[in-house]
Amino acid sequence: MFDCHYDLLTYIYMNRRNLRLVISHCKRIFNNNITGGIFNLFYMSEQEMYDELGIYPNEIDIIQNLKIVNYLIRRYGIIPRHIKYLIGIEGLDYLKSIEDIDILHKLGVRSVGIVWNNKNKFGTGVKAETTEGLTSLGEQLVEKLINKKIAIDLSHANEKTFYDIIYKCKELKQKGLSPIVFASHSNAKMYCNVHRNLTDRQLLEIKNLDGIVGVVSIKQFCTRYKDLDYEVAYINHIKYLKRLFGDVNNIAVATDDMSYYKIEPETYQNMNVFKQEEAKQKIEKLLLENKFSSEEIEKILNKNVQEKLIKRIL
Repeated sequence: MFDCHYDLLTYIYMNRRNLRLVISHCKRIFNNNITGGIFNLFYMSEQEMYDELGIYPNEIDIIQNLKIVNYLIRRYGIIPRHIKYLIGIEGLDYLKSIEDIDILHKLGVRSVGIVWNNKNKFGTGVKAETTEGLTSLGEQLVEKLINKKIAIDLSHANEKTFYDIIYKCKELKQKGLSPIVFASHSNAKMYCNVHRNLTDRQLLEIKNLDGIVGVVSIKQFCTRYKDLDYEVAYINHIKYLKRLFGDVNNIAVATDDMSYYKIEPETYQNMNVFKQEEAKQKIEKLLLENKFSSEEIEKILNKNVQEKLIKRIL
């Protein structure tokens, strides 16, 4: 299974002084059929970075953080060589200049979420009080990302920023460029009307640019009904996307594993439908029970990401 959104690089950075823990964690998840993923460094506000991740404000430097993580991965073999993964940055609040994208690209970055939940100098996230969209600097950033063949993750963008990015991508596509957009961890708003999920129109805009939607296993993004079985809710989103799109060719899966948070284990358990190490088996079982063909299952779990992201990026 290819996991479209997993903040593994943040986990590695947070625990860089306890590599035995990191290596043990990675062995466990990669021995349970996680064959690849988009592995992110995750950035929030300085206070949230400290309170929730234990990362001090003076440590926050996207380029230096990624250099450290890349070194640890290579030096200690943390991620096995057979694992196909893309390096992602979630939230570009701390990007010092657009030109730094060139450095990040050389360091392996191939996926970027321009905003997280808040507003930054490029655009606006889904929880910000303002409804502003992409800034002029954000438009320049989008063009830079497209030129570098870096995928743009739309999952945390508010509606105005989402559509501004889409329209900019369409404009540049007409000029001969090849934008790559996707939603790494968002579900259908039709089934669960929360801020992070997407409307039918948004979902179809992603499909029309031949992107993918990673259906995410966070309970509150699957259903708002406490008495509804979360596994049923999760598979409902995949079934709905199949009906909306007409096929499964733009559907993928994501766990958004949040075990790196400094929160109580009970809280974490209540957030995710599936644990990282059991996600592949559970999702595959649900798809089989709901009459998806073996070809469709392979596309959802692996092939769509290979075709729509990896081949277009690398």
